[in-house]
Amino acid sequence: MKFKIKNKVTLLLLSSFLISCTAPQPVVSSPSKSPVEVKRPQVSYPSLGRPISIPTTTEPIATPRTPPIRRQEPKNGKTAIVAKFKLPNRIRESSGLIKVDNRLWTFNDSKGRAELYQISERNGDIIKTLKIKNARNRDWEDIAYDDNYVYIGDIGNNKGNRRDLKVYKIPRASLGSQKSVRAGVISFRFSDQKKFKSKAHNSNYDCEAMVAHHGKLYLFSKDWQDNKTRLYELTTQTGKHIAKYIATFNTQGMVTGADINEELGILLLTTYSSLLNVNIWAFTNYSGNNFFNGDHKRLHLKEPLTSQVEGITFKGSHKAYMSSEAFHKYIFTFDSMLYEIDFSGEFE
Repeated sequence: MKFKIKNKVTLLLLSSFLISCTAPQPVVSSPSKSPVEVKRPQVSYPSLGRPISIPTTTEPIATPRTPPIRRQEPKNGKTAIVAKFKLPNRIRESSGLIKVDNRLWTFNDSKGRAELYQISERNGDIIKTLKIKNARNRDWEDIAYDDNYVYIGDIGNNKGNRRDLKVYKIPRASLGSQKSVRAGVISFRFSDQKKFKSKAHNSNYDCEAMVAHHGKLYLFSKDWQDNKTRLYELTTQTGKHIAKYIATFNTQGMVTGADINEELGILLLTTYSSLLNVNIWAFTNYSGNNFFNGDHKRLHLKEPLTSQVEGITFKGSHKAYMSSEAFHKYIFTFDSMLYEIDFSGEFE
């Protein structure tokens, strides 16, 4: 329908009305009502920046992103090692070590109790004990963690004939206030092991080192025969599984402990020789699930260390703790100790 508007006043009024209808309207807040405040839970984060699980709320909360890994460039400095203290008599065979959520945890080696011990970083006193109710400590050797769980490796295999290798999986939150917890069980075998003959300290299928990385577990063998280590990938799901072989590296010693700093992109492996001479390897600038395809260096220790070092865990950037077992054989006598290392002089 067509029509004509002859009156200019009418035209102006009509135009003003149309503009006011289409223009965006300002939002007016009532002075008598304050905005609704959404309460969010207090969330604590681990010392190395890896976020723990965030509780569900009525509104989604964004998980903090891990900062990009910076490339590690080697330097010609050296690594300092300091003996902090002797561990208590109750922990004479500290075989694995983690620092998670600002708490330091360890446990005893084979035939010890199925318990984790939180120890003081000041003097080694036991602060708390966590019992794993459905577990048996046949040969616990290492411990690792991710955003949600802690993994305890019953993976020692000195004779090379074990068919019951397993990893116990407990909620990371259980390290907080609980005194006991039931574990999920990840049973496994090595993909390339075909023979299970008993050869005490003469097998390449012993294992004492493990890390959690990008949703998987990674195991490092302790090769008594050739002083190398083989890398395996294992699922974090409970049930029966196969640890898949990935690669081999010549550590020139027997691997006894491992830890990874996701922020720095550094994997540390501890080794000792038949004479208990300790070495530490650092792997950097790797890609995917093969830690051996990047750069590597054996840290230059300022002072040689002779000990049965078994556990290692990062305590911050380019700093870590190591734990050792008490050892008495022939003329050798060593206490169970906690050491602190600073290898910031080795990288930039």
